[in-house]
Amino acid sequence: MKFYEFEGDPALEMRARELEQSSDFRVLRRVPHLHELWVAPTPAQGRSIQLAVIDSETTGLGDGDKMIEFAMVKMALDADGQICDIAGPIDGLEDPGTPLRPEIVTITGLDDAMLAGQGFDDDGLREQLADVDAIVAFNAVFDARFWRVRFPWLTKPWICAQKDLDWHAQGHAERSQSALLAAKGFFYGGGHRAAPDAWALAILLATQARDGRTVAANLVDGAFRITHRVRAAGAPFGCRADLKEAGYKWDAKARVWWTDVEAKDLDAEILMLTAIHPLIKPMHEPVDCFNRHIW
Repeated sequence: MKFYEFEGDPALEMRARELEQSSDFRVLRRVPHLHELWVAPTPAQGRSIQLAVIDSETTGLGDGDKMIEFAMVKMALDADGQICDIAGPIDGLEDPGTPLRPEIVTITGLDDAMLAGQGFDDDGLREQLADVDAIVAFNAVFDARFWRVRFPWLTKPWICAQKDLDWHAQGHAERSQSALLAAKGFFYGGGHRAAPDAWALAILLATQARDGRTVAANLVDGAFRITHRVRAAGAPFGCRADLKEAGYKWDAKARVWWTDVEAKDLDAEILMLTAIHPLIKPMHEPVDCFNRHIW
C-alpha cells in the first residue's frame, strides 16, 4: 500500500518505474518528506496510540558518556493500525561540558563549537511527550539508557524497532535500519545525525507489514506482549557454548546468561536449561515494554 507521492521530475519517475519492470535493476527512492506523505485524518477519539519516534547522538557508548543531540517524530495510529497523523522532527543539542573525541566529530558531524552553550529544553520535551503512549527507538536498549539518565522524570514505555518485531518472519534477513529501509525501497542520507535518523525510522514504521497493517502497528503488538526473562543462574563456565547456541546473552554486570522467551515456551526453556547442566538454577520474571529494554 503506497503512502506517499514524490514531488519531483515526472520523467525521472517514469524511468524509475521502467527500471523496476526489469529483474536486472533495483530502484531505491529517498525517504519521502513530510509534505509528500498521505495521511488520512482521524478524529482524536478514533486514535488508538500515539508514538514518539526518537534518535540520539552521544559522546560515546560508555556509562559515563552523555547525550548531545536528540530528535523526535510524533505519529498516531488509528484503530486499524494505519498512520493517521505525523509531525516533526523536533530536535535539540546539548553541550556535554567536555570536548568531543575526534571519532565522535567524524561520525556525527557535530563539533564543540556547534554544542557550546546549548541545552535541551526539558519543559518543552515534557510537554511534547505528555500525550505519547510509548517511545520508539531503533535500538531501544541504547537510547533508553541515555534518556533515563538525562530525563529522570521520563516514565514512558519503550519499543525497540529492531527487536520487538520478528523481521525474519516479515521476510527480511538483515535488521539494520538502512537495510530494512532498502528492502522497502528507500535510502536516506545524513547518517548519525538524530533528525534524519529519526525521520527515516518513522518512514520505516509507516511502511506496510505482511498483515496489511503498518510496521508500527505490528511493533506495538510485539512490544506490549508479556514475555519472560530467563536467567541461567549458576551456569558453569563450560556451558557457555551451549548457552550461546541456545540464544543466551551474557550480562556482564549481573554476571549471568539470559534470554527472553514467550510465555508459552517458558516451561520448555526451563527444562532445556536443566538438561544442559544440573547446576543451572533457572530464574525468570515477566517483562513488558516498561522494563524489557531497560538495563
